Amino acid sequence: MQVPDLWSDTDRTAVAAFEVALRHADLAGALLALDGVSAQEASRHRQTLTDLAARVRLELPARDPVTSLGHVLVEETGFTGDPEEYFAPSNSRLSDVLTHHRGMPILLSVVWMLVGEQAGVVVEGIGLPGHFIVRVGGSAGVLADPFNGGRMLSDTDCRQLVAKLSGGAVQWNDSFLRPVPIDGVLERVLRNLAHIWQRLEIPEQMLRTARFYAALRPREAEPRLVQAKIADAFGATDLAEMLYRAVVDGFPSSAAAEVAAGRLDELRRAAVDVN
Repeated sequence: MQVPDLWSDTDRTAVAAFEVALRHADLAGALLALDGVSAQEASRHRQTLTDLAARVRLELPARDPVTSLGHVLVEETGFTGDPEEYFAPSNSRLSDVLTHHRGMPILLSVVWMLVGEQAGVVVEGIGLPGHFIVRVGGSAGVLADPFNGGRMLSDTDCRQLVAKLSGGAVQWNDSFLRPVPIDGVLERVLRNLAHIWQRLEIPEQMLRTARFYAALRPREAEPRLVQAKIADAFGATDLAEMLYRAVVDGFPSSAAAEVAAGRLDELRRAAVDVN
């Protein structure tokens, strides 16, 4: 497998846009860069968010914020979960969710967050173990589940949901109700995508996702080691060597560097044996 099959100039451009969005705390921009959409498509999707926010603002004088958001996003527009095709890649892409109105819990929650921000409503992402929801109205606001039609939840509902999803294995912690920052939202999206692409065994998407994760966590060695291992596993030896070397040079005292150095030695010995 040749390197261009795994990593393209288009991917490099998308990562650069992702990094710019991170510097500006631009969640929509980061997710649209991750999707790899064109500038024209990104502008169209941003306009969709703006239009939805305008409709929410019209609702606010007569309804409370969570009801206004639910009315526009769920009742009028039809944003809801997709349990039948839960792990479809499109359900983890903001551009597709805005087009088809179906998605994973975290992407639907992101839509509520982005629309709320433009409508002047505080909407925070809440990362329960196994399920992402939102809180509308700040720390004393209302919890809602965008995946399930914007259903309002109590703290007790959240406890029961975590217990059900984990089979009782996860003990409740009040920290589960703390807002998730932008980088935490992006990390969770990337982890979902990594799981999806691994299930589908699509190497270029596995590597691409790992590269975005490395951009999200530039001071961590592990994401770079993951990139190298993916390239290595699919036979892109030159790319793997380059990535292993980047780990060794960039994080010389880390455990990841030790692993990378060991694999580089193995690749060198293998090359000598072949010659």
